Amino acid sequence: MSILELYSTLKHYEAALTAVEKTDNKPSAEAILRVLIARNIVHEKFADIAHISKDKLIKLIELDSRLKKQAGLITQTVQLADLRIIFHPPKDYWWWFLEAPTHPRDHLDWFWNAGTVALLTASVSLVVDISSRFLSTSPGFLGSFAVISQSALTLLTAGGILTKAGRTGIEDIQLRLGIKKYLWQEVKLGLSGVLLISLIGFRASLPLISDYVNEKGVKNYDDGDWSSAQSNYERALSLNPDNADAHYNLGRIYEDLQDFKKARTQYRLAAQGGLDAAYNELGRLYIQDKKYSQAVSLLLTGLENMQEEDIQNKLLKTEDIKIQNDTQYALLKNLGWARLKQGRYADAETYLRDAIELDKILEEEFKQTPAAAHCLLAQVIENKPEKDPDNALAEWKICLRYTDIRNPDEDIWVGMARERIDAQDKTSESTK
Repeated sequence: MSILELYSTLKHYEAALTAVEKTDNKPSAEAILRVLIARNIVHEKFADIAHISKDKLIKLIELDSRLKKQAGLITQTVQLADLRIIFHPPKDYWWWFLEAPTHPRDHLDWFWNAGTVALLTASVSLVVDISSRFLSTSPGFLGSFAVISQSALTLLTAGGILTKAGRTGIEDIQLRLGIKKYLWQEVKLGLSGVLLISLIGFRASLPLISDYVNEKGVKNYDDGDWSSAQSNYERALSLNPDNADAHYNLGRIYEDLQDFKKARTQYRLAAQGGLDAAYNELGRLYIQDKKYSQAVSLLLTGLENMQEEDIQNKLLKTEDIKIQNDTQYALLKNLGWARLKQGRYADAETYLRDAIELDKILEEEFKQTPAAAHCLLAQVIENKPEKDPDNALAEWKICLRYTDIRNPDEDIWVGMARERIDAQDKTSESTK
């Protein structure tokens, strides 16, 4: 081989290398491949010449030094391992085995990797927790979508970071985005962190989703679809076991189904969640079981809780005010009922008259006249030592006018009211 050919080969190598250096750190894979092949040719040409001049050796050393300085850029742009599979270079072709220089940040890669694994472990735990909540009952479309989307996102992220194929894919994306290689592990940690934060956010939103499902149950109940209502209440509780409203509503379903033991359990859980109405329902069930002392204790607690809250009604929506007044009325009415059964007629009358005063507010503002307090007050007046039949009869008439016979307790009182009124009518006729 002539010296001229050797010189031409070096110039070709130098031109290819210079082209890479002038790409503003964004060389193409083709440009890098030209450099590597040009270096192959130089190696082959030098091997054919027995005696190479000193200046040519110095020139080659200089060019190789420049090539090694581009190692980081080359390894960022192409996967040399893949190229080696295609071209099968000998082991002594060192330019096919270039490695990126170690960056100071790379010494902490073990720490970032450990953090990534920890975050992914936490993410998987959250996915299991969230999925179990949705799948503990019939998940429905919303539950199925939530489980599938969260699981798929976690699996994609974990697979992209922990598996070889996934790592290659993520590294290729980072390469295309121009992210420095020494930041790759930090980026993976960041992706794991974003995933965990999104799962924590979704987990934190479960109480809101639970409220939404509970409201669906209320609508089902109002429409007479008790089966769907029960399913939605149970689903709401699987998403948020502390949903006091869902416990209360489920208790109503059980009571309607005559399963009083389960109803009491749900009311008790609702009361523990601070729902005043649950104290009332639980106390009423104790009255029906003739456990009057326990009933009074619960009803007084519910009434005291309402007073301690000291809510300014003007800050509440109209519907909220109505619910609050209904609950307070029921608590006072049932306290009067319990005291009536205990024979404490003075206390019973006080509570029932307070309930009736609240009844007047309900009638004026919400066009609603509850009858129960009047029915009970009539019984109190009849049982007091000082008899007042006219006043008792007046209360029985109001009881009969507004009572709801769908309520089992009021249905009994309707019968009593009719007996008293019929008896009075017969007495009046006999005295004419």
